Amino acid sequence: MNLRVLYLFAGPRRKLYEQYKKGEAPDTYLVGLNRMTQYGIQADFLENQWTEFFRRFSFNLTQLPAVFKFRRYDVIFSGSGIFTLFVCKFILRFKKPKWVIYNTYLSNLLKRNNSGIKGWVIKKAVLSVDAVVSPSKAQKEFLKNFGLPDYKNHYIPYGVDFDFYQNKNLTPVVIDGRYIFSAGRDVGRDYLTLISAIRQLSVKLLIAALPRNVKEIEDLPNNVQIGYFKPSEMPSLFKNSSFVVVPTIPENKMVGSDCSGQYVLLEAMASGKAVITSDRATLLDYFTDNQHGLVVEPENVEQLNRAINTLWYNPEQANKMGQAGQENVKRQFTMDIFSKKLAEVFKIVVNN
Repeated sequence: MNLRVLYLFAGPRRKLYEQYKKGEAPDTYLVGLNRMTQYGIQADFLENQWTEFFRRFSFNLTQLPAVFKFRRYDVIFSGSGIFTLFVCKFILRFKKPKWVIYNTYLSNLLKRNNSGIKGWVIKKAVLSVDAVVSPSKAQKEFLKNFGLPDYKNHYIPYGVDFDFYQNKNLTPVVIDGRYIFSAGRDVGRDYLTLISAIRQLSVKLLIAALPRNVKEIEDLPNNVQIGYFKPSEMPSLFKNSSFVVVPTIPENKMVGSDCSGQYVLLEAMASGKAVITSDRATLLDYFTDNQHGLVVEPENVEQLNRAINTLWYNPEQANKMGQAGQENVKRQFTMDIFSKKLAEVFKIVVNN
């Protein structure tokens, strides 16, 4: 069987894909696209001047210009495009292609839009889909309660490009002295709480983020450095840190994606680093408190302050946790494992 699958990414991927082919970026953010050929699947993604034009208005409109090209494919695999899904599966009643959602966002989307015409459109779109792949058990359970049939409702733990974070030939970054590291550009990150927790500590904090992530934070303390780093520089930053902090906004505030922090959590663990993470259901499928690091309440400055102190002054404990986390990722959460399971879902959906 030679299936054709079209990936609809929420954000642009061409630059990242080119960097991946040169060995300068991990394939973590390609969601298995580059690995499908080994399972008899031809996987493509769509990105051109028209997709980028519509992306300026909304990522959910990005793929509209290509609706009538969809028939060339057996499966559409989307990380965005609820309105396009609604048009294709509910309005036009397409039987082919099958449509599979990669679910990083449906829980928050459905909770934020549980009434009105927009809510009705989103509900009809989700229930019209052929399958949903969720990277957390909490998301799968939410969709079950929402009414998505079990045969459409799949849980596949996400994976990380493990080998990329073991590559010693990538770009080194030299940071003077010990430091802790945090990274992530999505709006679900809570750098305000992290910086508040670090203000009174003699601990250096390095954050890889965008200006939008910290625009509301005034008077950055001297022990905090914020900047942009290339994908090829990230393994060095993880490896040389004392440990990693993944602070997220509380789930009940429904900010950003359901899975905020998931990729960086896996990247840190793959790098052999202990992690301090917010208590978030979509993260705890991958992480055990007091074994791979420490879990703290979201927006709890004092608790985060104590957790940072605990690992900063107990480097042996942090190293032991980091080694346990790395082994856990290698055993269960690599992109190889994820891609194989995802390919199986594509084949099941087409054969149903």
